[in-house]
Amino acid sequence: MSTLEYNSEAVKQGIERLKLLGKYSDVLMQNYYGVELDEAQAGARLVNQLLQANILWRPDEASGLKLTGPVREMIVHLIADEQRRKVNAEVGEFLVNIRLLVGKINAAEQQGHYQNSTYLQSKLSQEVDDLNSRIATGINSLWNRLNIDFAFVSTVQEKIHENEKAHSEVVRWLDGLELIDFKELIAFAGSNGGLRHILVRQLQGQVSVHFSSLREVQKRLNELMARFRQQQARNLLVRGMLQFFQQKPNFQPSDYAQRSHVVDLLNQAASVQASVSIALDRHQDKHAMQQMLAQLPARLEPSVDLPHAAPALAWQEDQTILAKRRALHEDVVSFYLNVLDQQQSQSALGYLAEAQLSWDPEIWLYQVIAEYQGLASSDKLAFRLHYDEHAAGPFNTVLIIEDVQLQLLSEGVGA
Repeated sequence: MSTLEYNSEAVKQGIERLKLLGKYSDVLMQNYYGVELDEAQAGARLVNQLLQANILWRPDEASGLKLTGPVREMIVHLIADEQRRKVNAEVGEFLVNIRLLVGKINAAEQQGHYQNSTYLQSKLSQEVDDLNSRIATGINSLWNRLNIDFAFVSTVQEKIHENEKAHSEVVRWLDGLELIDFKELIAFAGSNGGLRHILVRQLQGQVSVHFSSLREVQKRLNELMARFRQQQARNLLVRGMLQFFQQKPNFQPSDYAQRSHVVDLLNQAASVQASVSIALDRHQDKHAMQQMLAQLPARLEPSVDLPHAAPALAWQEDQTILAKRRALHEDVVSFYLNVLDQQQSQSALGYLAEAQLSWDPEIWLYQVIAEYQGLASSDKLAFRLHYDEHAAGPFNTVLIIEDVQLQLLSEGVGA
């Protein structure tokens, strides 16, 4: 190997990660057989190194560190572990194995073989870890193809083919995840807390994360496909123009602005009608204008009966209403003057009955209150208006005004 190749970043990275695998082989083998890594004892530095080297990964915040798919597959092939050798296995095969293991665990616990049940639960945990690790590895591979592989493809058509392949892979993963029926898994787990933790709590949270990641990858693929299609259309247009110019090297585009006839392909707009008006200064058109005016229909004279009767009736109604308003205002002013003359408080309804006025009591009280509110600030200080009111009902706090008392403050009662 040449010095330049040996000093490349990819080679250095591979050597460092192989050294990590050899240095911490005992810890990784224990994790392979289900023993969780004690992060406090191992140290944050070791954990970060293994995570950055893509040797370990964390499915979620609640679970511990697990071996990634490539490392797990490498160990499977190195030790010839046929029970865990699943090359290109689909989600359906994992579900079949999970169902078989759950059935064996339930049968073992019913027979009282608790040690065998514990061993089978560890195998079930390994199956779930294998499933999550394989899905996570597939999603990471898809992201790498999005960010790296598409950039190394030479033509746009090849980019579209790669995008379609990645999209079909995303659809396969989504269809596989939809096979997981958590109602069935809950029924399998029953009252077993360990099985519920593995099959429901842990698996459901991880599958939800996988769904979100796959949807994000699918969204990104659709955006890239739209860009590729747009770029392909532009390339086709440019290649078509180049081919046309090669076939007709002497072609020169004409000046379309100087053409008197526009081709039908471009002439799609409707014709515009020019605005016209009578040219009074053109004496030669006098005869034509006289003929046009003679052909106009005669204007109908408006009827003289109904238009005059309706305004007269409305005017009479307005005068009647205004007269009633002035009479009501004058009677209320007389009530205020009566209070001033007698120098004592007086009821509004009492004055209405005493004066034998024909106003409606409600309208009369409303006008007395409105007149008080309309007084000037200096005049309003000379009076005080008391409301005789009561609640509408035992459960209704709306106050109903029965009567009002107008009082002079100079009496000393309200002062």
